[in-house]
Amino acid sequence: MDLYHLWLFHNVSQNLSFTKTAEALHISQPTISMQVKKLEDEVGLKLFERYGRNIYLTQYGEILYSYSQKIFNLVEEMKAEIHSIKGEMFGKLNIGASNTPGIYILPDIMGTFKEKYPNVKTNLHIGNTYEIQSMMVLNQVDIAVIGGELDLPKSFYAEKLIDDLMVLVVSPSHPLANYDYIDRRLLANQMYIAHESNSNLYNAIEKIVKKNLKLPFNTAMTLGSIDAIKHAVAANLGISIVPLTSVKQDIQLGMLKRISVEGRVWTYPYNLVYYKDRNLTIPTKVMIQTIKEKIGRIVSD
Repeated sequence: MDLYHLWLFHNVSQNLSFTKTAEALHISQPTISMQVKKLEDEVGLKLFERYGRNIYLTQYGEILYSYSQKIFNLVEEMKAEIHSIKGEMFGKLNIGASNTPGIYILPDIMGTFKEKYPNVKTNLHIGNTYEIQSMMVLNQVDIAVIGGELDLPKSFYAEKLIDDLMVLVVSPSHPLANYDYIDRRLLANQMYIAHESNSNLYNAIEKIVKKNLKLPFNTAMTLGSIDAIKHAVAANLGISIVPLTSVKQDIQLGMLKRISVEGRVWTYPYNLVYYKDRNLTIPTKVMIQTIKEKIGRIVSD
């Protein structure tokens, strides 16, 4: 089997697009299509199906892709090991993150890492919990930092890094903003702005309101990002309960008001996730160590 053909197939499988692959590799699309067709002829199986403008891996393509992932992960691991022996740090690192750690925690940590190891190319992919878990299953990220409670396949290892506080925030013009401390019953008829329903943040706020406060969970709207939630709350469209790390600056600037509820404390965990059966590259190991060393300062500041 020609490894060049397999490498092109591997890249097309990751992107699920001949066009994006051609742009990323600076190779013409017809050339890539022709080389992948040669691979299909060699194995005697159809590897892609086309529906409209989209392409999908066939069941045979999925099998071949699972092996190509292992092959090219080993190649990257070998390159990193060689550079390490030479006293250098090279390589590529794909990190996945759910919204809060991806936006408010990891960029600072990755900046520290990049200053120390400029020859390691780092990519950060941010999405909701479902999206990041899907990327891990598809082997598109090396490690991930995910907030909230997890339900992962047994092939993944999850380690809790730290707990963040979940805090109630309202607009400064909201009637509740006149209080620093309220009885939970004042929240009985409030409308909440929450993260989209397939996210761990949605599950967390729903659990707090229904099970902890024992109140109705009435949503004014659900939004796809923490920033959108903050702006909606600041515009007095509803109230929300969010991780403190995501709203520290907004509270300090007076854009949001934090309110305590009957002295209750709620927490939101951040978890490090990676594959059990994969040998971690040296850049991955160093990044994991950097995350563990730095995340406490960022969350607690």
